[in-house]
Amino acid sequence: MRKGAIIFLQMSRRDTPYERLPTEQPNARLRRLDTLGGLELVDLIHAQDLEALRAVGRARRAVADVVAAVEEALGGGGRLVYLGAGTSGRLATLDAAECPPTFGIPASRVVALMAGGPRALRRAAEGAEDSRAAGRQGVRRLAVSPPDLVCGVSASGATAFVLGGLAEARRRGCRTALITCATAASARPHADLVVALAVGAEAVAGSTRMKSGLAQKAVLHTISTAAMIRLGKVYDNLMVDVQPTSRKLRHRAARIVASLTGLERTPAARLLARAGGSPKVAAVMFHRDVSRRQARALLGGSGGRLRSVIGEVIDGA
Repeated sequence: MRKGAIIFLQMSRRDTPYERLPTEQPNARLRRLDTLGGLELVDLIHAQDLEALRAVGRARRAVADVVAAVEEALGGGGRLVYLGAGTSGRLATLDAAECPPTFGIPASRVVALMAGGPRALRRAAEGAEDSRAAGRQGVRRLAVSPPDLVCGVSASGATAFVLGGLAEARRRGCRTALITCATAASARPHADLVVALAVGAEAVAGSTRMKSGLAQKAVLHTISTAAMIRLGKVYDNLMVDVQPTSRKLRHRAARIVASLTGLERTPAARLLARAGGSPKVAAVMFHRDVSRRQARALLGGSGGRLRSVIGEVIDGA
């Protein structure tokens, strides 16, 4: 037993001081959770969730800076590369996975590196986050280079996998960002852009899938959505680059075409089919009275921005 204790002390001296991290602190305002009823717990957790979203609002300028960096990276032919582990990595992977069907961007342009690989998405592999070398190797395998933007997501701000990947990305000349619930001062040495979310201690001490996860999810979908809007992937508030790969999305695409052209649902669906399933192309074909090939050429000349080609259209007018 004495030998085991000595080993523990030696490890903790060179380990991250986790007991000092904001994400690990017990919430002094929330005690005796195990004595509360179901509705009391729901109300308490909901109140804590609102605190997390207020923390996102306080960080809005830093979030906007990352939006601009993502727009610059993707607009310049680069990629958005997420790095994460555990809950943070799963949220980053979710955001990357949803960009192609929602905004029509190739999956290779928004990618996520998850500590522990794909298996860690389905089952916890917490030890995978402890290797800086694994983070560096993942970034090297992707061969990141400017104008790629590499964005780490780490509630603690101390995840070795994320910090190793960010260090390698910076070594390769890439711009970097870090979304964290640690302090901005502790995160700044690791990335060019920092979104520090002061969510406070979790309701259950250290359970960063709660407030920290909610705040990170809000920031991730805000960054990707705002950047895609800036890149012309949305017209008005319609996802005109949606990929109609399911029945639901085919119906949505047809409704978008109907809204932009004033056509009834059936002729709108026919126009969508002639446009190769692209609501954006269908709208140009209708308003400019051109073929699919000509519509694509017009969009190509405008950087894919539909408004530049058809102007202001409200409900088909």
